[in-house]
Amino acid sequence: MPYKKLTVLTIMLAIAIFISACSAKQSTPPAPQAPKVEQPQQDDQSSNDIEKQSDQTVEQTLEQKKETEKQETEKIDYEKVKPNEMGEVMVVMYHYFGEKEQEFTRTFENFRKDLDNLYHKGYRLISIDDFVNNNIDVPAGMTPIVFTFDDGPASEFNLIEQDDKLVVDPQSAVGIMMDFQKEHPDFGLEGTFYINETAFAGSKGTEKERLQFLLDLGLDIGNHTFGHTNLAKSDAATIQKVIGSHVKKMREYFPDYKQNTLALPFGAYSNTTFDYIVKGQYEGTEYKNDSILLVGWKPSPPPAHNSFNPQKMLRVRAGEGKEHDMYYYLEFFDKNPNMRYISDGDPETICIPEKNKDQLDADKAAGKKIITY
Repeated sequence: MPYKKLTVLTIMLAIAIFISACSAKQSTPPAPQAPKVEQPQQDDQSSNDIEKQSDQTVEQTLEQKKETEKQETEKIDYEKVKPNEMGEVMVVMYHYFGEKEQEFTRTFENFRKDLDNLYHKGYRLISIDDFVNNNIDVPAGMTPIVFTFDDGPASEFNLIEQDDKLVVDPQSAVGIMMDFQKEHPDFGLEGTFYINETAFAGSKGTEKERLQFLLDLGLDIGNHTFGHTNLAKSDAATIQKVIGSHVKKMREYFPDYKQNTLALPFGAYSNTTFDYIVKGQYEGTEYKNDSILLVGWKPSPPPAHNSFNPQKMLRVRAGEGKEHDMYYYLEFFDKNPNMRYISDGDPETICIPEKNKDQLDADKAAGKKIITY
C-alpha cells in the first residue's frame, strides 16, 4: 500500500477512536453528590425578636436576682426588732376639736402634738377595715394605730371656699392630718368618721359633697345611728330604724360603698337586742356590721388573737392626764414594750415570740404564715 494512503487511513482511524472515546465519556452518569441542606434564612425582624427575647431573659434573671438580694437584705434581726404581732393596738377615739381642751374636745394644737408624738414613737396609721381583716402593713419595728372620729362635727372635717372651689379647711382635724402627711408621708392618712343623721353640719357644700371629699381622700364613713340613739334602751324596731336609716341614705349617695362598721353611741347596748345591732333591715334596706366599737378605755388585742372580738371592739380615748387615755397607754407601752404590737414588716406573716404562741387563734390567722422565735 502506498505510504500516503496508509498515512491517511491511520489518521482517519485515530479520529474515529477519539470520537468514540468522547461519546463514551459523555454518556457516563455523573457521580452522586451529597444532598445540599438548605439553612433557614432569618430576616432582620426575626433576628431582632430573638435578641429581644434574649434581653428579656437576661432582665428577668437580673430582676429575680435583685428580688432575692432584696429579700435577703430585708430579713430582720428578730432579737433586735423583737416583733410581737400578738401585742395590743390602740384604736383611738376622737370627738370634737376646738380652742379649749375638754373631756370630749381636743385642741387643734394638741392634735398636732398627738400626730408628732405618735410618729416619733413609731406608730403608723392603718384603716379599721385593714385592722379587722388582719391586713396590717407597716414597716418592721413599727406599731399600727387606728383613728376613729365620732359624731361628725365640722371641727373634724370642714370644707371652705377658696378661689371659687371647695377645699379642706386646714384648721380642722382632717386638714391637720393632711398637712402632717405631706411632711411625713410614711405616717399615713387613715381614719373612720362615725356620723349621725347629718354629717359635718355648718361645713360648706352639700352633705354628699362633704362625704365624697372624705372618700376621695381614702378616709371611711361609719354608722353612729340617726339621733345618737342609746341602743341599750331601744327595742328591736327602733334599733333597726336608727341604724338602717343611716345605711339607706349612704346607699342612695354611694350605691357601691360598703358601710359595715358602727360605733355605739355612749358605748351602750343590751345583750337581748344585740343581734339587731349586728344585722337587720329597715324599709327594705339590709345592713350588717362586721365591726362594732365600744367607748374608749383600753387597747385592742390584734385580729389573730384568741380574745379578739370585732363586734365588741375596744378603744382608747384621745387625751392626756387621765387614767386609760391615749397618753396613759403611750407611757405604758414605753415601759412595757413586750405588750405592744411590733410589726415584722410582712403583712403575709404573723411573727410572735415563742412564749406568746398560745395567744394565737389559728382559725383567725388563716392564710398567714406563722413565725415564732
